[in-house]
Amino acid sequence: MAHFFVNITHAANDLDRATVGLVLAKNALVEGHELTVFLSLDGVHLARNDAYVHGLQEPTFPPVQELRDYLVQHGAKIWICAGCFAKRGLEKSHFISEAQMVSAAEAIKTLASGVVPVYY
Repeated sequence: MAHFFVNITHAANDLDRATVGLVLAKNALVEGHELTVFLSLDGVHLARNDAYVHGLQEPTFPPVQELRDYLVQHGAKIWICAGCFAKRGLEKSHFISEAQMVSAAEAIKTLASGVVPVYY
């Protein structure tokens, strides 16, 4: 099986891209692949532990929170770009406990390992 690295750069600012990225990530898990979801730029908001994701839903797709919770419950690594969340005035306490803050160096190391990169 492959290891997918799904970089999601959007949240409510482009719900279509955020949702499709989450759906693709979910399908990778369903098919038995390893998965790392890297939330960068505005995508960091998808890992917030407040009401941000509540009610976010694109027509014909599952709600964002349902997709995110599926990923967490089924073993996806949820990584948050350390510089991106800080730039947006957020702190570690604002995120779900399953999310891990990572540096750009860690993301590059993972990408260099031969994962299948996908960008949304």
